Amino acid sequence: MYFPEGPFSGVCGVVREVDDLASRLRLDFGEGLVHREGGVLRQRWHSLTVGFDEVELA
Repeated sequence: MYFPEGPFSGVCGVVREVDDLASRLRLDFGEGLVHREGGVLRQRWHSLTVGFDEVELA
């Protein structure tokens, strides 16, 4: 998923769970750039549960 506007504008993430009965999505998204730490690529990830009225599939 991609946030085209708002406070998360330009952030890409992954939809992990859809609860259509409760109208909720569980999203995981990365923060900032990927960086190398001890020979391993690292990125901080966050999880967010949000309510929705309508979802546009593209």
